[in-house]
Amino acid sequence: MSTAPAIKTKPIPQALGPDSLAWQHAGDNLQLLIAGTTLLLQVSHPVVGAGVGDHSVFKKDPWGRLKRTTEWGLRLLYGGPEGSPQAGRDLRELHRGIKGSDDKGRRYFALDPEAYTWVHMTTYYTLVNTQKYFGDTPFTPEQEAQLYDEWVQQGRVLGIRDEDMPQDVNSFWEYFEHMVSNRLEVTDTGRYLLDVSLSAMKKPPALKLVPNRVWRSFYRSAGNYALLNTVATLPPTLRIRYGLSWDARQQKRFRRWARVLRLALPLVPAKVRYMPPVYHTLKGDYQTPEQRAASA
Repeated sequence: MSTAPAIKTKPIPQALGPDSLAWQHAGDNLQLLIAGTTLLLQVSHPVVGAGVGDHSVFKKDPWGRLKRTTEWGLRLLYGGPEGSPQAGRDLRELHRGIKGSDDKGRRYFALDPEAYTWVHMTTYYTLVNTQKYFGDTPFTPEQEAQLYDEWVQQGRVLGIRDEDMPQDVNSFWEYFEHMVSNRLEVTDTGRYLLDVSLSAMKKPPALKLVPNRVWRSFYRSAGNYALLNTVATLPPTLRIRYGLSWDARQQKRFRRWARVLRLALPLVPAKVRYMPPVYHTLKGDYQTPEQRAASA
């Protein structure tokens, strides 16, 4: 009597935990300083740019989009052994129906392996550069390598295959240079980000009582620095492609601004600087969702 072959089940990717560099630094709100760089790198991939332009509500509801993106990030990285892999599966399912044709007639699909991997990998680039320019101290080469290994592990949580990700930090930088030089392009979504989002963002609903003229004045100044941070930290090739000027005067202004932020960093309360999971980890009282459920 023959027996049916055993069905192999795919192992659940291992979620990162409080001992990882990724937990501490991805949950540092300093990342917001070059969020424009992250987004522009992502939407300059033609698949991502077309998908975001056609299917996202970021133009109509930018603050709601930011809130939902942050919530997804928290689930994916800080969701615990069960919650993080489930969030990865949910995110892929959410993107399954995002497809269409771009303005050049090219078909796109949000789960295209190259594009889906690129979105994840851009965040490693900005993690390293945030620490380099604004953090307490730049990462050592050993820390960069450790963080990259962790980021590959986090990619598995997102459902990205190993063959689609560079497997070590040296390979990553070769991959990154190749993508910037050969795959990224100027997109309408990227142009919108530079021309509108970084200069004339709509007022958040939470600030509805603030007069419009006050908000416009504030955001004009904040937007100038957001644009400065973005242009300063973009790869030069992409900077040139978008026609963004960069000279010694701007470089000097950016270095002075970054120095001021680094000097001010010790004055920022941990509860403000870090997202809740990291803040509670630093206090020593963090619980995963599974632990919270068990103790309820």
